[in-house]
Amino acid sequence: TISSSIRLAPKPPAARTDKNSAHEAIWHGRPRIDEYAWMQRPQSEHELAEYLRQETQYARNAMKGSARLQRQIAAEMHQATEVHTMPPPVETESGGFVYYVRQNAGGSTVYCRRPASARSEQVLVDGEQLARRDGYELRTLLVSDDHDCFACLAAPLHDSHKALSESSSLLVYSLSISGEVKLVETLENAFNFAFGPRNTVFYTVLDEKLRAHRVMGHRIGRPQTEDAVVFDEPDAECFVDITRTKDKRYHIVNSSTLDSSELRVFRSDCDFWQTQGCGSSHCDQIRLIRRRQKNVEYFIDHHSGEFVILTNCPKDPSSFDSVVEPLPFRLLRAPTEQPEAKDWTELLSVSDSERIEDVEVFEKHIVVSVKRQGLPAVVVYNRQLDSRAELRLPYNGNCTVRPEPSPQYNASTIRLSFSSPVHLESAAEYNLDSLDMCNSWSATPLHIDSGDFVVRQVRVPHGDVVVPMTLIHPEAAYWSQNA
Repeated sequence: TISSSIRLAPKPPAARTDKNSAHEAIWHGRPRIDEYAWMQRPQSEHELAEYLRQETQYARNAMKGSARLQRQIAAEMHQATEVHTMPPPVETESGGFVYYVRQNAGGSTVYCRRPASARSEQVLVDGEQLARRDGYELRTLLVSDDHDCFACLAAPLHDSHKALSESSSLLVYSLSISGEVKLVETLENAFNFAFGPRNTVFYTVLDEKLRAHRVMGHRIGRPQTEDAVVFDEPDAECFVDITRTKDKRYHIVNSSTLDSSELRVFRSDCDFWQTQGCGSSHCDQIRLIRRRQKNVEYFIDHHSGEFVILTNCPKDPSSFDSVVEPLPFRLLRAPTEQPEAKDWTELLSVSDSERIEDVEVFEKHIVVSVKRQGLPAVVVYNRQLDSRAELRLPYNGNCTVRPEPSPQYNASTIRLSFSSPVHLESAAEYNLDSLDMCNSWSATPLHIDSGDFVVRQVRVPHGDVVVPMTLIHPEAAYWSQNA
C-alpha cells in the first residue's frame, strides 16, 4: 500500500538553510526571509543538482508501492478525455522546403523538413537521439537562409539526464542535397542565436554570473577565435538577446531589465569582419532605437519599409519624464531610415477599455491580440487596404486565446489555440484575407455535451472597481442577472 511504502521509505532529504546569506524582501507589507536563496546562485549549481537527485530518489522510493495505482489513475484520466481531432504541426514553407516539428513515439521533439513538391520526410534532429547519442538536450533549432545548413542550441546532459546549465553549445550541421546531415562545428557558451546571410550566425554569450551580456558574429567554417564582437553591454543589470525581424532584413539587439528595454538594430547584410571598430555600440552600422527608461518597454519588427513598434512608452515617445507605473501598450510605427523615438507615430489605435497583449507581423497583415473588458479579441489589420477587422472567435469569446507563433512571413493563415470551461483544448486556422475559419480541431471532456452548457461573462461591482467573472451553468438552468 501507499502508506506502507512511505513508512518504509528512508527519511526525506532536507535542504540546508543559510541564515548568514539569507535574502530578505518585503511582500504586501510583510518581511519575508528566504534562507534557501543559495539555490539561485550559480556557484551552488552542483549542490542543488545533488539535492534534487536525492529528493527525486526519495519520491520514487516512497511511491514505488503505488505503481499499479498510478497506472490505473493515468488510464482513467486518459479515458475521461475524448480527443476528436488533433491539429497537425504548424508548417513553414521556405526555399522549396516545408519545415515542421512533430513528436516521436517517446514524446521527444523531432525537427523535420520535406520538399514542397513531395512527401518524403528528412529528419534534421531527433531530440531523443541527440540525448542518447551525443549527450545533449535539444532547446531550439533554426535553418540558414540558403537552407544548406542549420544550427541548434543544445545543453549538455548530466547524470540526472537533465541539462543544469543556462549555457548551451551551438551545434552547426550541414545539409546535403542527398539528405545527409553532418555536424560541422560546435560553438561553446552560447545562449541564443540568429542566422545571418552568407553562412553567418550571431549569438549571445554568458558572463560568469550567467548573464547574457555580449553579441558575437561568427562565420561558419572559421575558427571561433575570429568571431567579431557586435555588441557588449557593460550594465550588469541588463540581459542581452539577439533576434531577427520576420522579413530577415534586420537583426535586433535587445538589452533588457525586468522593467525596461533598449533596442538596437543593424542590417542583416552588415559585415563586421571588414569594418574595423564595429564592436562598439557607437558603430554607425548599429542604430539605437530609443534609450532606456524605467517602466518603459518596447519590441519591434520590420514591415513594408518601416519598423512596427509595440510599446508602453508615454504618449509623447520622445518624452523621458518619470513613469511611475507601466502604461498600456500601443502599436506605433517609424520610418526605416529614421527609427528614433521622435519619429514614432500611431499605427493602430485601441480604445481605453482595450489592452494590446501581442502582435504578429505578416507580409500583408498585422495580427493584434487584444483584451476588451476581460474578453479576448483578435484584430487583423490589412496593410494593403489600410483596413481592420476582427476574427470571429468560438464560444462567443468566453475563452482564452493563444496565437501560435508563425515564423513564415508570407503566410496567409494564422492558427489560434482556445480553451474554455467546457472545452479542454481546441485550435482553429483563419484565412487572413477572408477572415474565415478554414480548419478546426477540438478536444472535450467525455460524457459532456458542450451544447448543454452556457458560458457567459458577468461584471460584478466591488467597491470602486468592476470585476469580470465567467459563469458556467446548464442550458436549462434558470439564471437571473439579480441572483
